[in-house]
Amino acid sequence: MIFKLFLFIITCCCFLLGSFPTYAECMQKIETPHFSIAFDKRTMNQAQRIANTLETIYKPVSRSLGIYPGAIRLWLNNQSAEANSCFSSPPRQLMFSNFYPANPYFCGNADFISLLCIHEFRHVVQHSIQYHYTPFLLKPFYFWGNTITCSGVPSFFSEGDAVCVETALTKSGRGRFPGWEKLYKVNLLERKPISFGKQLFGSYQHRMPGIYRLGYYFCTHIRKKYGAQAIRAIYEKSVRRVPFFGFYNAIKEVTKKSVLEIYKEMNQELLWGWQKQLEGLSITPATHITIQPSADTTDPIDYIKPFMDVSGNLKAWKKGLGVRPQLVSLSPHSFSKSTALLKKASTHFQETRCCFTRDILAPAAFDIGQGCAAWLESCLHPWQGKTLENRTYNYTVRLQYYDFKSKKNRTLTKNCRYNALAISPNTAQLVAVEVDKGGTIYLVILETQQGRVLKKIDNAAGGYYLTPSWCDEAHIVAIHTKEGQNSIVRINVHTDKVEILLPYSYEHRNSPKIYKDYLLYNSSYNGIDNIYAMHLPTKHGFQVTSRKYGAYLGMVDPVNHQLVFNDYTKDGMAIAVMPFDPLSWLPLERVEDRTVRHYETLVAQENNSDILAQVPEHVYPITNYNFWRDSLGFSSIALDEPKIIGGKVLLPELLSLQHNFKARPHFYHQFNPEWKDQNNEQKTSALGLDIQYQTCYPILNADFSFQRKLSVQDKTSWRKQLEVGIKFPYYFTLDSSSGETYLHISPILRLFDKGNILDYVQYKFMIKNAATSCIKDMHAPWSQQLDISYNHRFEHTETYSYDLDWNVQFHLFFPGIFPHHYTGLIPECQYRHYSKEHVLFPKSEILPKFQLLYGFPLYLDDWQIPLIWFLRKASFAVSYAIQPAGWINKLDNLRLQDTQHTITPQLTFWNGFLSIESYDPVKVLIAFPFHWKKDLNKQWKFSWKPKLECTLAW
Repeated sequence: MIFKLFLFIITCCCFLLGSFPTYAECMQKIETPHFSIAFDKRTMNQAQRIANTLETIYKPVSRSLGIYPGAIRLWLNNQSAEANSCFSSPPRQLMFSNFYPANPYFCGNADFISLLCIHEFRHVVQHSIQYHYTPFLLKPFYFWGNTITCSGVPSFFSEGDAVCVETALTKSGRGRFPGWEKLYKVNLLERKPISFGKQLFGSYQHRMPGIYRLGYYFCTHIRKKYGAQAIRAIYEKSVRRVPFFGFYNAIKEVTKKSVLEIYKEMNQELLWGWQKQLEGLSITPATHITIQPSADTTDPIDYIKPFMDVSGNLKAWKKGLGVRPQLVSLSPHSFSKSTALLKKASTHFQETRCCFTRDILAPAAFDIGQGCAAWLESCLHPWQGKTLENRTYNYTVRLQYYDFKSKKNRTLTKNCRYNALAISPNTAQLVAVEVDKGGTIYLVILETQQGRVLKKIDNAAGGYYLTPSWCDEAHIVAIHTKEGQNSIVRINVHTDKVEILLPYSYEHRNSPKIYKDYLLYNSSYNGIDNIYAMHLPTKHGFQVTSRKYGAYLGMVDPVNHQLVFNDYTKDGMAIAVMPFDPLSWLPLERVEDRTVRHYETLVAQENNSDILAQVPEHVYPITNYNFWRDSLGFSSIALDEPKIIGGKVLLPELLSLQHNFKARPHFYHQFNPEWKDQNNEQKTSALGLDIQYQTCYPILNADFSFQRKLSVQDKTSWRKQLEVGIKFPYYFTLDSSSGETYLHISPILRLFDKGNILDYVQYKFMIKNAATSCIKDMHAPWSQQLDISYNHRFEHTETYSYDLDWNVQFHLFFPGIFPHHYTGLIPECQYRHYSKEHVLFPKSEILPKFQLLYGFPLYLDDWQIPLIWFLRKASFAVSYAIQPAGWINKLDNLRLQDTQHTITPQLTFWNGFLSIESYDPVKVLIAFPFHWKKDLNKQWKFSWKPKLECTLAW
């Protein structure tokens, strides 16, 4: 049997090792004075540009912190259709995805990859200065234990500092976009003061702008009032003080004020600036045709990209904290130019009908046409979606199409790399922006019946496209961006001829549409996002809307020829209408610039430079990538943070550059003070090492552990266990749900203290799918999961061991009585077959079990001890489980364990501590299980044992 196991392990290894040469063959690398870049052959041009950009920004980005990092590794990932990047340590290494975002308010006119270089390299510099000034004795704990992220400078400050640098050194950093700041602005002007803890940790009741904006304004305020050197001093002093509290002390030393005082001053400064911006602002009259569904406006609801068909039906994309993302249809009504009739009609739009729920990629990746809708969904790659356990980074995109008449949707394209789309006027075609794996950007024309690609329009001028739309059946209008500027172009889909409608400029324009003789588009020309127009024959420009917080282009409705647009308010993104009257528009030359330039001090401190305009085109030599040296060598391995989940302590994890190899030591101890009352339980302690490796598919897992068991008879047994498994994962999407499935085969060897060997093979199968949910949902409204496991033992030396063990468990979750509640049913059945007859136990037995769950949220947000503790959310759940008789005494025909009933109420808290703002960093669960069953004398016996579980997952 050992020989069979040996052959199985060799087969698994050969299967996976065979892909090593193939994997390494398509990889290359570039070595520069300060960077080592690994990339796929297809991204060679992009890798050269990244190499030149990184070397250009190396000194300017490092200068204000006064430290210049050593060699850094970078992996350019072209497999994932997700605009993402990350910095990890130790050792320091970067990962960039070459997929471009569709959101024009994220990267503006600058090249997305170039902005990543500035932002992520600033994190490298931040890491270096903390390492340099950390006391020698604390360095192993902070860096090799990878606790610097939670014990050094908090992430909100580091991210804010990185946004400051990207804003100061380019013309398109996020700090320059009014559309990026509008949520913080509205909360500050329209709501009561928001606590620092809520800004930092977020809320399940109120929409918060996030740590990037909080950090940007916080760092900007400090740099304005105390100079750029203040940021450097805070980094230096934070790591020299008491862990976790060092940042607060550093702020106090540098500014002579506490964090809360700085936060209050910062908000007051922002408030004055934004109030002054709005003083005397002329507001364009418009009428809202959507109304909040309730009087509670603390949960704003957005209606995005409104569309009105020829019958007067209005549809829009709806989302909110308590609303699942969905396409809704508003009650049809014939619009009139009369304001009185519009106000009367608005009451008919309070009720909406949900057409379907979906998670769209971005607003630009969704469009509605006459009788149809199309959108892009981000989902895990079927084969490479999850490289390792709990690490998902290889995403793909699928193109979906919905027909309102048949009420059915179909998938037009799977595994694509599109990031924006638009439906043609006759709905026969789509245009999409494609980012191929080489980083080249195209406009793709597809037909809507089968999703077949009809044509690709080359991007000869370079740069990239944003927010395309159709002018007519033969022309597309889009934003074209290159060299830090953008223009609006019209493209003939038949001849590929490009006509520049608006010249290249640093102005941030997006979402162009053409209606009759007018080009409509969004811009922040006056410092607030609004709708502008250009009369195409005369080239005269106009401001169409002037709204308080921002107006975003929708369409001109075909019934009454009114402008339908999104108006940003304190209650969310409303749908508004106004007459399409060019005579009432304000000429562009009369528009007053009211821009609040928070970044002006930053630009002056960074020498007023646009460093992306200075990138050379040097060609660096390219060498072949060596898998063993460059991916698994010591200099390529990163340490992930430690985790504590239940009673299992997961020590820092070793990760390869591409995250396809990991090794993590783990320690487990079962602590049960009343274990002697549980007849069949044992105390277990274990120390082990888990190793996983994945090529393209599947996953190889090896786990060696050294275990100690203490039985109820106070007998101690020691054993060594080796588990080698191969896992075949698959990820899928089904209607509005996403799911995963896998088959896991693991042969296991156990060596006991007396030298007895027990080995068996374990087979596991799981399939799961879950519907989309909103942030307030405690569980996906609809979810199903089936788990099947089968154990086959080849040898057994223990008296009561079994040969075959089947276990089937089914999880079914569906909505509860009220919104955001959930109900769960979990039936389970176990079948055991014994190889030997025994005086007490039958040849085989079936052990059924049934569990019923009900849970709901308790929104107790904003309970806090400032700067120490913050309660983000609390929830309550209760479960009832029944387990019928299992063990049977064959001699006396008695049930040794009769049916057991268990009721378990549990209270869960999601807490934030100090400035560690990672998502749900500390989860505390308190449970009170009640057991009752009949003993041998048919008397009911009750027991109660409280349970406390703490999960740390920062």
